[in-house]
Amino acid sequence: MASSSSLFLSSPIAPKATRIPPPLSLPLASPFSNSLRLHPRRSLTTAAALQVEKQDSVKLEPVHSPPPPSLPFRVGHGFDLHRLEPGLPLIIGGIAIPHDRGCEAHSDGDVLLHCVVDAILGALGLPDIGQIFPDSDPKWKGAASSVFVREAVKLMHEAGYELGNLDATLILQRPKLSPHKEAIRSNLCDLLGAHPSVVNLKAKTHEKVDSLGENRSIAAHTVVLLIRKENIP
Repeated sequence: MASSSSLFLSSPIAPKATRIPPPLSLPLASPFSNSLRLHPRRSLTTAAALQVEKQDSVKLEPVHSPPPPSLPFRVGHGFDLHRLEPGLPLIIGGIAIPHDRGCEAHSDGDVLLHCVVDAILGALGLPDIGQIFPDSDPKWKGAASSVFVREAVKLMHEAGYELGNLDATLILQRPKLSPHKEAIRSNLCDLLGAHPSVVNLKAKTHEKVDSLGENRSIAAHTVVLLIRKENIP
């Protein structure tokens, strides 16, 4: 008679089969409408499909921009730079300056008046001088920059503003502008219709650094403050 141990070894007992339950189908909580519920056959991990359905079901209302504010003050900054080339006239602030080089430009290349115009247009929130007076337009070829200033002043008045004050800085190595500063400032006041006390002009060299310091270019910065007319005493 076989022992119990030999019976156990010779008659192995097969382990019971383990039944794996089917995966649970969990409801998808969504803060959106029922139209965003996933199709039963669609993968729950398809984030792109969910995003598309969100975009399709959510209707965006048109955004209406508020009217522009009636600001009591507006500030604008202008900058311009021109290359200097031999044999061309040098015009600064509408004044011809004796020099062996002048500005290469589509118009008369008046770097000061150009940046004054840009400062006024910028304060009004308008496009820059290159968009309003494009160099692709033949009628501006060789035009006096005083035309651009008068147009900018007209736009300023139409918007209900007057010039509060203007501060400009010219950057050039040569020539020295000290003998010409008052003539430039006086002409600028006439173009702007402004009192000399609110128009300031400075000139700096560039310490012989880069094209400005090597007499190969000229640049200017201008800052303007515009005041709404009803706020002027």
